[in-house]
Amino acid sequence: MILSVTLNPCVDYAAFCSGIELGEVNRVIRTETDAGGKGVNLSRVVRELDVATVATGWLGGEAGEFVANVLAHQGVSADFVPIAGETRVNFSVEDGTGRPPTQFNAPGPLIADGDLARLEAKLIAVAPDHRYAAVGGSAPPGVPDDVFARLVGLLKSAGCYVALDADGARMSLGLASRPHLIKPNTSEAEGLLGRTIEGLDEHCRAARDLAAFGAESVLLSMGKDGAVLYRPHGMWHAIPPKVEVRSTIGSGDSLLGGYLAGLATGLDDAEALRLGTACGAATATTDGSQIARREVIEALLGQVLVRPL
Repeated sequence: MILSVTLNPCVDYAAFCSGIELGEVNRVIRTETDAGGKGVNLSRVVRELDVATVATGWLGGEAGEFVANVLAHQGVSADFVPIAGETRVNFSVEDGTGRPPTQFNAPGPLIADGDLARLEAKLIAVAPDHRYAAVGGSAPPGVPDDVFARLVGLLKSAGCYVALDADGARMSLGLASRPHLIKPNTSEAEGLLGRTIEGLDEHCRAARDLAAFGAESVLLSMGKDGAVLYRPHGMWHAIPPKVEVRSTIGSGDSLLGGYLAGLATGLDDAEALRLGTACGAATATTDGSQIARREVIEALLGQVLVRPL
């Protein structure tokens, strides 16, 4: 079973337009509303692969109820800590040009004194039942900068294989607890390393360098160019099939979710990477913040090329 921890889940509201003019009234063709946040997305794709998963974190208000209902409808067990604040609503706008959607992400609710202690108590209770755990995303106001370091350490103490997907200072601090796996994208890796990363060779070197910061393994996503997986015993490059990209929201979460689901079901690293890459590509073919369906993942799986490096 895979546990996901989302500190700042959200309702994702997507508007689809035929064009956008700043400062003018723009007509929306259609809208979609979905549940989001890194761990939420991860659990949804894991469940799509028929692997058991529990999603936890903080939820509050009507928006929080919406997120919990979406998860329940998809068969994800939602075991969140309730908070007084309202779960955030994020907006994205697709302008019909084929460009990536423009995203507006809210900061999230203020986390009150005691909320973190209650979440840590929740994790102490539920983590021992899970072999794998994923934690990451953004953190709402009121949360200490070292929150991911604390949660990674707690989950490791409970016996979980822990994946961390965050950026900036919180990723840097989280590495102090030596997560088993981190999943940065190219931009996040550049921020951590302080240099530009271009081409496969530089991504491979970046993955090795990031592992030296404290992570045992690194899953470095490269967008349309796939992903590099560094493990102490080997390295692989996964090349995704060419697909019509409609939205990249949730693709990185799907990559990590598919990889962990593969490990949880006994696949080796290369085949788990293949599954994760197919999940990421499949999610990229969906609108807004939708997560890929299993039939699309299965259709793309055989088209993913994985080669050792």
